[in-house]
Amino acid sequence: MDDKRRAILDSTGHLLIEGGPGCGKTTIALLKALNAIETLDEGQRVLFLSFSRAAVRQITDRMQGLLTRSVRARLEVRTFHAFFLELVRSHGRLLVGHPCEFITPDRGREMHADFDGDKEAWEAEYRRMAVEEGRYVFEMLAAGAAQLLEGSRAVRDLYSSTYPVVIVDEFQDTSTDQWQAVKALCRRSTVICLADPDQRIFGHLPGVDEERIDHAVAHLQPSCFDLSADNHRSPESGLLSYANAVLHCQSHPRSKSVTVMPYSLLWGAVPCEVRAHEALLALQGKLEAELGREPTIAVLATTNRLVASVSETISKQNVTARHVLEPVEHILHWDPELAASAGFVVASILEWPGLDRLEALSRTLKAMADYYRTKFAKRAAKTTRATVTALERCIAQLQKGKPARTNAAKVLEAAYDDGLKLTGQPVPDWRDARSHLSGSAELDELFKQVRTLRLLHATDLLSLTLTQAWSPDGSYRDAAAQVRRALADAQLAQAEQDTVPVSLMNMHRSKGKEFDGVVIVEGNRHSRLLDAEWDDERIQANRRLLRVAITRARHRVVFVRPADALPLTR
Repeated sequence: MDDKRRAILDSTGHLLIEGGPGCGKTTIALLKALNAIETLDEGQRVLFLSFSRAAVRQITDRMQGLLTRSVRARLEVRTFHAFFLELVRSHGRLLVGHPCEFITPDRGREMHADFDGDKEAWEAEYRRMAVEEGRYVFEMLAAGAAQLLEGSRAVRDLYSSTYPVVIVDEFQDTSTDQWQAVKALCRRSTVICLADPDQRIFGHLPGVDEERIDHAVAHLQPSCFDLSADNHRSPESGLLSYANAVLHCQSHPRSKSVTVMPYSLLWGAVPCEVRAHEALLALQGKLEAELGREPTIAVLATTNRLVASVSETISKQNVTARHVLEPVEHILHWDPELAASAGFVVASILEWPGLDRLEALSRTLKAMADYYRTKFAKRAAKTTRATVTALERCIAQLQKGKPARTNAAKVLEAAYDDGLKLTGQPVPDWRDARSHLSGSAELDELFKQVRTLRLLHATDLLSLTLTQAWSPDGSYRDAAAQVRRALADAQLAQAEQDTVPVSLMNMHRSKGKEFDGVVIVEGNRHSRLLDAEWDDERIQANRRLLRVAITRARHRVVFVRPADALPLTR
């Protein structure tokens, strides 16, 4: 251990530790937590806050090799939102005089859709619901927690007494409300901030301020340490130095760890997605030979749209002039809210045997409309709004005894009339109900989304939830409502799933994860990495995002880029 790290462990009071990917910020913070835990009273713990379940998983994995079981039991690693949800649920009565209610993310998006894209009106409404009714959407949890910690000395003292040391990961990305909560805790708790200014990729989110680190220095007056010169993740590959060259648009010598596979824009040439398939298989083979084991690889792009397109392509065999590309098993990290909302449609079908025809079909069509409301809130597409209107019209027609007009409703009517026989075994019953999501464009989309529910680590969770909902009448009573509650809790509190050999996701979602290799795919017209027509601010934001994507890799990075792509370095 060097002198700088010994100084960190020996220091007292608030701390700010800065450094890039792989510099050892997390490791030294865990060792600092170990020192603190040895001095704590019975019942006290160290709180480690991070943004994502992926980051929480990385931290808990790191703990296994550094800390004993007894020490790990006194180190609580939570996401911000899981911690804030618990705080608001436990003490929200102090704000409105009665227990607060949490509106699940999927339900919040459905409500948002009813404002027809008027963002300001929706923000005013969810703030009103929190202040007047004690009903909190996902976006307001941090504000509610900050209000409780700032406004109630008893609550603040309770949490500071329980958590005398609070470690804040990715501090540069904290919002105003999250920072307010941390400031309230720092009155009695020691706060340790871990930050990397060059990984600030969420500046587009409300309340995230590029000067947040300066705010911490001014308010906390911490001891400051800079570990940015260190790199323990990929010290021999040169990936961090290359990523920094991309960030600052500097020259960089050719690196054996970075490969560019261009694709032609001429008609009839190998498409971008097929080229990505080639790159993935080539990288798999190279890393397996080098590492002597099956490698972990991430395929990344700037947009979900391109990620989904690549996923569809690598799921089937592709043939080029030189290769036959076999399908690749992979996990697609994709809109969890939409996946959950599609799951509610399946759950509503599981209720059919216990309901009459009108009630059963109305519930399922409403669940479908709610799915498309959620989608509209995310993308505000006119076709999506039209789908919601058509489904609501179908429900009204059914209630009047008139035949349905849309293909989706006709398919569901036929499925109900054929009879749904369930066994009480959740997994096969779920698959049986899910199989009815076909026969129309709307149902086909739902089927694609609901397949990704495994990304929420939901297989065991869904099985347990449905087992409890099974009724002797041969249906799953209130399955949709119970699945909704279970998945909402999982989204906030569930640890990230185990790493699988191949994962696909957008670059923002990759933050906090690590892989042996990374394939970065750039689209032709959409999903560009850089564009000469962009202003300086957008270009710099994308360079920061690229630095994050590149540094997810331990060993190798492959770029799949158009032939006319702008160079990333000089």
